[in-house]
Amino acid sequence: MEKVIKLFHYFSFIKYPILFIGIYYFYKPYFSEGINLLESYNYGLIFFGLGMGLDSLKDYGKLTWLDKKVYHKPKIAKYFFVVLGLAIFMVIISGIMGYYSTEQNTLKELSIGFIIFGIGAIGVLKSGMQATKDFMEKER
Repeated sequence: MEKVIKLFHYFSFIKYPILFIGIYYFYKPYFSEGINLLESYNYGLIFFGLGMGLDSLKDYGKLTWLDKKVYHKPKIAKYFFVVLGLAIFMVIISGIMGYYSTEQNTLKELSIGFIIFGIGAIGVLKSGMQATKDFMEKER
């Protein structure tokens, strides 16, 4: 079982090139004088959502200093998860509303990007909650 967890942890490192691709698409309109702005942002949101979804595969037994500051303090973690959950909810709802309220294909595609970004963020939220739960159980 430990080998599978380690394999998923290493597989989660694919998120970095995917996030860099997302950054590329966010900055691409600035270098091409705003041509295909919404299309580029859509691709950026999709790649960011995919990268965040892959982040949920990492092994939360190995934490960074920031993870330890958030996950080891239940009050900070609770506040962080509530704020993050509300932000994710608003992103997904705005994507759904945008998808059904417009007839333009470009805006519909951008709305799909918001939805995928929100789904990827749900993976990060769930992983953080699981890490907090695991560390609270270890401290008992």
